[in-house]
Amino acid sequence: MKNFIKTIAALSMMLFLFISCNRDDSETTPNNPTTTAGFTWKENDPNSTTIKTAGSSEVRTQYKSIFAFAGTTATSGTLFEINLTGVSPATYDLAASGNAFYHSGFGNGGTITGKVVITKNDGAKASGTFEAFTTATGSVTKVYGTFTDIPVK
Repeated sequence: MKNFIKTIAALSMMLFLFISCNRDDSETTPNNPTTTAGFTWKENDPNSTTIKTAGSSEVRTQYKSIFAFAGTTATSGTLFEINLTGVSPATYDLAASGNAFYHSGFGNGGTITGKVVITKNDGAKASGTFEAFTTATGSVTKVYGTFTDIPVK
């Protein structure tokens, strides 16, 4: 009789566990933040939680330049102008001849160093990262940012 009760108890427990499992459960994936299109940057501290966003941005292949504007049009004020020797996926040294970096927060004068890494340019949209440092005196001396799927014109 003891074996019969143990068997019934074991079967009841297995039945309970089987019924309580949700068959619709799927494997959970980490909550990765989605990357949205646009131009964002941080000033002075790459670990800062203050992220700034441009109103609009674009790559102009005619000038081999990346622009970021305060508003939704080019007439709304240029925040960034990055002139490069090319706009193909590559790493561009800002100190190299033919490359230039303008950020409205940098002071006038001073040497600018850093790099721009274009990771994608399919002719319609471009993506990449940048970091720039200036020796000019001012409240902003370092800038770190990304541009994701910005229009190529």
